[in-house]
Amino acid sequence: MEVRSLGADEAWDLFCERIGEVTLKSHPDIPELARIVVERCRGSPLAVSVIGMSMAGKTLVREWRYAIDALTLSADKFSGMEDEILPVLKFSYDNLKDERVKQCFQYCALFPEDDIIFKDNLVEYWIDEGIIDGKEDRYRAEEEGYEIFGYLVHACLLIANKFEDRVTMPTLVREMALWVASNLGEEKENFVVKAKAKLDDIPNVKDWRGVSRMSLLDNQIVNISCSPDCPKLTTLFLQDNELEKISSGFFRLMPKLVVLDLSMNIGLSELPEEISRLVSLKYLNLSHTQIKELPRGLKELKKLIHLNLESTDFLERIFGISTLSNLQVLKLYGSSCELDIELVEELQLLKHLTVLTVSGGDAYVWEQFMSIPRLASCTHSVALTNCEAGADGVSIAATSSRLNILTIYESNIREIKIDQKLDDDSKSIPNTMSLSNTRNFLHLTNVEINGCQGLQDLTWLLFAPNLVWLDVGDSPQIKEIISKDKAASFMNGEAYEIMPFPKLRHLTLNNLEELNSIYWSPLSFPCLVYFYVYDCPNLWKLPLGSCSASSCDLVIYGEEEWIQKLQWEEEGAKERFTLKSFKRKVPVQTQSELELRKRVADLEEENRSIKERLERIERLLWQQRQEQQLFRPPQSSIQTMVHPQRMGSQSNVPGMQLFQQQPNLLQKDVQQRLQAPGMLPPQNVIHQQRQSQRTLPEMPSTSLDSRGNENGDDWQEKVFEKIKSMKEVYLPDVTEIYQTASAKLQADSLEQQQRSEQLEKLKQLKTMSDRMIQFLNVSKSNIMPSLKDKVDYYENQIISFLKPSEAPDQILGMPSK
Repeated sequence: MEVRSLGADEAWDLFCERIGEVTLKSHPDIPELARIVVERCRGSPLAVSVIGMSMAGKTLVREWRYAIDALTLSADKFSGMEDEILPVLKFSYDNLKDERVKQCFQYCALFPEDDIIFKDNLVEYWIDEGIIDGKEDRYRAEEEGYEIFGYLVHACLLIANKFEDRVTMPTLVREMALWVASNLGEEKENFVVKAKAKLDDIPNVKDWRGVSRMSLLDNQIVNISCSPDCPKLTTLFLQDNELEKISSGFFRLMPKLVVLDLSMNIGLSELPEEISRLVSLKYLNLSHTQIKELPRGLKELKKLIHLNLESTDFLERIFGISTLSNLQVLKLYGSSCELDIELVEELQLLKHLTVLTVSGGDAYVWEQFMSIPRLASCTHSVALTNCEAGADGVSIAATSSRLNILTIYESNIREIKIDQKLDDDSKSIPNTMSLSNTRNFLHLTNVEINGCQGLQDLTWLLFAPNLVWLDVGDSPQIKEIISKDKAASFMNGEAYEIMPFPKLRHLTLNNLEELNSIYWSPLSFPCLVYFYVYDCPNLWKLPLGSCSASSCDLVIYGEEEWIQKLQWEEEGAKERFTLKSFKRKVPVQTQSELELRKRVADLEEENRSIKERLERIERLLWQQRQEQQLFRPPQSSIQTMVHPQRMGSQSNVPGMQLFQQQPNLLQKDVQQRLQAPGMLPPQNVIHQQRQSQRTLPEMPSTSLDSRGNENGDDWQEKVFEKIKSMKEVYLPDVTEIYQTASAKLQADSLEQQQRSEQLEKLKQLKTMSDRMIQFLNVSKSNIMPSLKDKVDYYENQIISFLKPSEAPDQILGMPSK
């Protein structure tokens, strides 16, 4: 935002600060010429800063005279403009070093004013649209993109954010960029930017044929029914709308479209087959949508190099993905399309693949995947969910040099191993690496481990020197984060030379019953600003000393009792940090609730056993009747006893007629036992216990900036804390529905023909609950700006989903809560 105008002296001081003393004193005439330049800025602090940075280092008098002439000409030529500062700012644009940087700069204007722009996203657009050449080496192209960001920030055309991965564009600079993109106002529809304009439909455009880039992101557009003729359109932003349907004619006349972003449209479930008409498309983003399957026409997009399918909870298969032979980037992190052998085989056929993100749960498939160096080396993000690895653990190949994010949820994994493949031997040596090998995990910055059974330590994190975010929770067997003995064995006795976590900024430890040590001695933690500990009853010492976090302000959050009992090895260490406590509210009747849960678990196990016996008896009776050729009643008499919706599907299933004519005695016995007094708690008691369980600890209401200070503008921290609070409240119930639906689907798999409709509902229920679980477990680094205004909407969806009168309880056969 532009602030008040500067006085003459203030403007001169700011200008001198920008150009530097060396430039100012390089020639006797330059100070006088510089004052003329400052006058042209008309007291605008933004113009003074931008022009000052443009003139920094210019020591020739003719360069200063040229600048004065250019600024004077601009002021005269465009004196009728509403904002006369824009022509002055254009001088800085004209001084950008090449046309490629100018195009990158104009691209930033497609985002809303004063909005956060994530560097990663923008660099991907630049590369895939061809502004930066990424054909030969995509990683080198990415580095070039970040260099351009640095150049634009230095020129004061972009503003660096406190977080290194994002920038903002000043409002006036954005207006200048749009003005320049419209050929100084002559071609106003070259760039059509209606971001955050509260649109509910595609805007009216006088001349679609003149549009080259269009940004309609963050609106309320639900349906698209038009068929515009857009022969020049190369970029189309439709992300973060409320799209549900796109007409078949919308893509027919966009032959040059290169970038199409449809992400964050949570109601979008399908694409028209006419997407095949986008013959020039290179970038397609469908992340965070409800897309169920990829259209067949997608296979015709032979130029596609970037396909983002992350967090597509309803997409389970992408058969034929190998036909997109030019794919360089394929993102499946958080998708229901999990790794299987067929997908691994297809991925191997993508010869140009350089960036891959994946999800999975099958330990065998994961090991096969990690054994392929080319795939392991291009994997950037991994989500392992419901992985049953047991004592064998899972391996991370040392060739996973680009691994950036690793999340493991609800899995049975005893150990996370690192396999180092030697150059002269194909055999891998688990857990044996030297200090020099730590470069293999230089890109790993985010690790989240929640709900893991069997895991006892995370010593392998020694090999992640650039780790920024670590979140560990609900893993009851973890005793140490870094094990001293295992560290020594990992590093061939070099453990004492290692200082882990040199770049860690965020550390969360939650519900770790056995955790008693993070590290055996104080660590420096030079970047740590946020340390949160909750429900870790055996952790009384922290690896913090008087010299820890010396370059930043570390804030430690914990329960009041835990904070009071913390033990400090070094005198004065406690005073070095800010301690913020919250009261722990113990749920009512905790012990009785545990007993009830155990009783219910025992009953469920007993019920499963009885059900298996029932199935065996039914099969035996049917076989006996077949052998004895017993008389079966006419079909009409059976139909009167079968639900009309199930009659057709059940009539051909062995034993169903007998099962429905004569109630099984064992079934009656089970029902009587379940209904007997004392076997299950009354529903009102369970409901009260659920409510008491939802009581949350008091959380700090303020957030932290990059140095740990309280900052009301840190929306990402606020959103993350709110989602964490929602997780405490809703995750147990959602998880229960997910597990119950999964169990029923597995138990009822033999009866699919009889109960296809019910099974389909169960599948939908499982998918919906799984999606909610992923949302409640979202990491802070994955929270996009578009999410901050929609958390309440998602919470209302979860509340509606959990209502006692709604479908989940009815479908699952659960009593109302």
